[in-house]
Amino acid sequence: MCTWQRIERLPRTLELLAAQEVSVALYIWNNNRREADRLDALLAHSPVPVQSVHSSRNIGSFARFYLARDLSDRHDAVVFVDDDQDFGPSMVADQLSSFAPGSLAGWWAFTYRLGARSYAERDRVETPFERADYVGVGGMIADSAVFADPELFRCPRRYWFVDDIWLSFYAGHARGWPLRRSLADFTFDPDGLDVDATLTMTKIRMFRYLKRRGWAVG
Repeated sequence: MCTWQRIERLPRTLELLAAQEVSVALYIWNNNRREADRLDALLAHSPVPVQSVHSSRNIGSFARFYLARDLSDRHDAVVFVDDDQDFGPSMVADQLSSFAPGSLAGWWAFTYRLGARSYAERDRVETPFERADYVGVGGMIADSAVFADPELFRCPRRYWFVDDIWLSFYAGHARGWPLRRSLADFTFDPDGLDVDATLTMTKIRMFRYLKRRGWAVG
């Protein structure tokens, strides 16, 4: 996971991870260097094993792919959570049950409508294991092999804050992997700090860019 504006919510995430039915370890990329000391103080009392990286600048949510790349030679799969998500004690176990080699599976899953010309022309996938065109990274389990692929990291830097669209494109189009809805469920904490609304135009431009690159969705 990445942290930036929600350092004070980290104890909640740690509490939820400690309650999981299976053992977990947490890896954090901190994009807010001004909060490094506070984050370290909170992690000193973590109920689960944790490792953190403090970035000298905010490189966006794409940073979590660097963590996954570092883990790819030790773990077949990685689970991503966002810092504003809540989840139950079966979350990780449910994600593991959703995992298949050479695939992505996530809770925030959508298919694009026939002839879609816009990022917004999509429908939520509600049934676990059904196919998707797009899967959000927060609430995802992924085959870690994709993060060992240097081509994944050739995403244009202007799109690093919409890493979810890039990963869905790259895994589904370039690698031909299936994307699916997972078993796990999540809820969002509506704290007003989400940056998604500020990225609307970036998402629209990226969708058009990827369609021109051959992304056959919709």
